[in-house]
Amino acid sequence: MSIKCKQSMVSKVIYTVFLVLVSITQHMRSEPIIKGIVVGSDNSPLIGVNITLKGTYDGTITNTAGKFEIETNHPEAILVVSYIGYKTKEVLPPHNRFLTIVLKESVTSLNAVTITAGTFSAGDKKRATVLEPLDIYTTAGSLGDINGALKTLPGTQPAADDGRLLVRGGEASETKVLVDGLLAAKPYYSKVPDLPTRGRFAPSLFSGTVFSTGGYSAEYGQALSSILILESNDIAVEEITSLSLMSIGLEASKTWAAPNRSTSLGLSYTNLAPYFNMTNNRLDWIKPAEAGNVNLMHRQKKANGAMFKCFSTFDFGIQEFNTVVGSNKVNIDSEGGNGYINISYVTPISAASCLKSGLATTINRRRELASSNRTLNTEVYSEARLSIHQPLSEGIDLKYGLADAFTYYQQDYSNTLTDTEYSTNIRDHIAALFIESEIHLSAQLALRPGLRYEYSSYLNQSSLSPRFAVACKTGKNSLLTAAWGHYFQSPQNDYLKYSSSLQFEKATHYLIGYQTGSLAKRLFRVEGYYKNYEQLISYNSFTDYQFQKLANKGNGFAKGIDIFYRDKQTLKRTDFWLSYSYIDTQRHYQDYPKSAMPSFIAEHTFSAVGKYFMGTINTQVGATWTVASGRPYHRNGDATFMNQKAPVYNDLSINLSYLTTLGDHQTIVHFSFSNVLGRNHLVGYRTVSSPDKSGDSYQIPLLPDIKQFLFLGIFISINN
Repeated sequence: MSIKCKQSMVSKVIYTVFLVLVSITQHMRSEPIIKGIVVGSDNSPLIGVNITLKGTYDGTITNTAGKFEIETNHPEAILVVSYIGYKTKEVLPPHNRFLTIVLKESVTSLNAVTITAGTFSAGDKKRATVLEPLDIYTTAGSLGDINGALKTLPGTQPAADDGRLLVRGGEASETKVLVDGLLAAKPYYSKVPDLPTRGRFAPSLFSGTVFSTGGYSAEYGQALSSILILESNDIAVEEITSLSLMSIGLEASKTWAAPNRSTSLGLSYTNLAPYFNMTNNRLDWIKPAEAGNVNLMHRQKKANGAMFKCFSTFDFGIQEFNTVVGSNKVNIDSEGGNGYINISYVTPISAASCLKSGLATTINRRRELASSNRTLNTEVYSEARLSIHQPLSEGIDLKYGLADAFTYYQQDYSNTLTDTEYSTNIRDHIAALFIESEIHLSAQLALRPGLRYEYSSYLNQSSLSPRFAVACKTGKNSLLTAAWGHYFQSPQNDYLKYSSSLQFEKATHYLIGYQTGSLAKRLFRVEGYYKNYEQLISYNSFTDYQFQKLANKGNGFAKGIDIFYRDKQTLKRTDFWLSYSYIDTQRHYQDYPKSAMPSFIAEHTFSAVGKYFMGTINTQVGATWTVASGRPYHRNGDATFMNQKAPVYNDLSINLSYLTTLGDHQTIVHFSFSNVLGRNHLVGYRTVSSPDKSGDSYQIPLLPDIKQFLFLGIFISINN
């Protein structure tokens, strides 16, 4: 009995131990499992959602069906569910239940709505990109000019006699150019009447552009119609030397790079004399345009993430030609120089806030001789800005700041025939304050209210500009936008030098637009607008070197529709865009006897730009076709003002870029041919007074100096 009893006790112990081991093993093999699915607000499954148990190393991601499973020893821990573009959510998992977790899209996500009313952006920093920086060089007819490429966008006017941006019924002076948010007061080379000019800044100096055709931010002022913001390059990552040999001159640049800093130096020389000697010119050139330019750029990043930028450019140019007014030969001779320095500093002041400061100065001095008229202009423009960008919450960003724009203008004038001499100068400070908030009520709806205040010491006048914009996503890739605002601008120096009793000119913008499609594939935009002009400059006549009844009694309106379509997908290796603009505008200003469409307006404008890359021969070919209805003009003797129309404007330009190597250096051979059809681009007539004392007036046809322009350039990049 004792032996059997002992055996029984041992058996029970062994059996008990076995059961315990089995229980432990089963427990180890069957940890609690948490299961569930993660979906968005529309109940669609979210793939790759990160799920972790708070305070542990346990976690997983959702599969292609949005489902997940987690085995854990901590079933009581809180689930942390996070996904890019969505609000992070914490969930306490209930026992023995399949979880359905719904994530709400973050109002600051990459897919969140962006306000794009009136704005075309280009560059990697912008999500509403419609033109890449390289497009400026590869758009046929642009001739490497930023403004030339922008004129293929809707809302702009083709201007063979100007070259500057004319936007939605506004004069060229109503568009302001800024570099890194600071004013560039003289962004174009000297403008000779009836001849096109071009921008001073090379596209290669900038990483992107923001072109607003209206309804722009309260951060910017003193522009009735439009602003163009050029975003300068950041720190260069490699040292490089570039050499450009062109049919009209040459360029050379060198970049030195080091960790967290870089410096670039560029030189250029332009001389049109060799080219003009081989072409038929309408003008009798004595000294075709000749200019030299130097630019210097320095970038440095601090340990705290602060960025210092210094950009400067200097140029000097001359030109002289003879033209005929009536029976008189008139000599036009001009020379002068321009300097521009832009310094900016951006530094973080907290984890999410930053302070932006900057100073930009333009110095321009030009001598102009026109027959017996002698003019010397000295101009200094300087702007200092300070602003803070601060998020108040996940969906609210606040911007506020102040600026002071200083203007010094002096003109010395004399006329050898009339023995007339005078000198005048202007000194003005325009102080400004602004505040603006971007409010994301959801990932589908955003608002941007803003307010700007300005005061001019010369005019002794202030203005208050409320502005408002809204954007609403109507689908995954579609957007509805609208904007409204008041915009003020000081009159031009040509008027201010005669009187300080003038007022700010004013425009009120109304915009509504729709955008749809993928920016990488196809994009369609349509936008309607209405602009109301008030307090425009008006006068009866200009006699004895004075404006008669100079005042702010002018008014006007501009209304229209702009359509844009870009397609990178339909045709293989092909990129093209189409633009159409319709505008109805009238102004009763300057010496207009009644309201009329201004002489720089074409009612209908259509542009088509195409680019095709042939990979087998490393060549891109492109073409730009622009058609515009005839511009109005007034003919002496007509009973009705602005009753005449110029012929339809029709221009076709082509280009070709061939990528090759010269030695071990990447080389691009670029050829462009403007106005292939050889059209006579008459855009109207301008009435001028006789240069003698007869008092007669004549009408000069507005025609290009040469019908066609051929350009050949070789661009060599030398990596160090």
